[in-house]
Amino acid sequence: MSEELSFSAMVKGELALLTPELPCCQRMELAGLVRALGRLRLQGGGRFALTLATDSAPVSRKVIRLLKAVTAVKYEVVVMRRRKLRKNLVYRIHIPHQPAAIALLQMAGFIDEQGLPTAWAEPPELANDHCRRAYLRGTFLGSGWVAAPEKQHHLEISTLDTEAADALGQMLFSCGISARMVARRESLVLYVKEGDQIIRFLGLVGAHQALLHYEEVRVIKEMKNQVNRQVNAEVANMAKQADAAARQVEAIERLKAAGALARVSPPLRELATLRLAYPDASLKELGELCRPPVSKSGAAHRMRQLMAMAESLE
Repeated sequence: MSEELSFSAMVKGELALLTPELPCCQRMELAGLVRALGRLRLQGGGRFALTLATDSAPVSRKVIRLLKAVTAVKYEVVVMRRRKLRKNLVYRIHIPHQPAAIALLQMAGFIDEQGLPTAWAEPPELANDHCRRAYLRGTFLGSGWVAAPEKQHHLEISTLDTEAADALGQMLFSCGISARMVARRESLVLYVKEGDQIIRFLGLVGAHQALLHYEEVRVIKEMKNQVNRQVNAEVANMAKQADAAARQVEAIERLKAAGALARVSPPLRELATLRLAYPDASLKELGELCRPPVSKSGAAHRMRQLMAMAESLE
């Protein structure tokens, strides 16, 4: 399993252990899970079957726990291996047609109040902030993914319906998170690439251990980046200084060869002699060696005069 998947699995493992205290939040977390994992199959005559599938054992246990707490539906759990990736198990929870499942489908927004299939029917509980958090937690458990902070800042949640994706985007926005949307194969994906907003999302859904890890990694990365920027700036300044010093030495050598150095004022001749003696020194250091010492700006002014004289020779 890759580092990104393992971090995402760690987040889901932490969230799967949480159980909302309020019954309304339990219903909304289950609604988010059903909406993210569920596939509704119509059987004719108004009958249907619902299947929830996940490759995460903690998530499947969370679904079963919430089904028992919130509904009275009868279900069957089937564990099977993927055909292409034989190492991965898939946990399928089959819910056949039954009266108790109608309320579950209405709660998840799969059918409207008349029992007709719909792209999205928003549960009234989502008007509450705590219920929105529970719904987002369930949705992320079902169809979310977050990259390891060591690699990149990236969190995404996928859904199948445009109306549901719009509603999910509005919920995130109401919580202070701006998500972009992109179509990917048969899904619509809401994604966030800002570290601050990913941390905010982890806090909203209750993944506090993952949040602390994310913050720690981000702080270390920022410190390393800052150090790298400082080192790069120092290296660039040193290269610039060395190039300038080489040009100054060359100019003074031309003045000396032309006999012009003997005719300049003593302060200029002193600085020129110091530059030839200390080709790697900075102008500040050369100014401190002068007698009496001069400031960096004073040494720079004298050096500009020497450079201008050397140019006039050409």
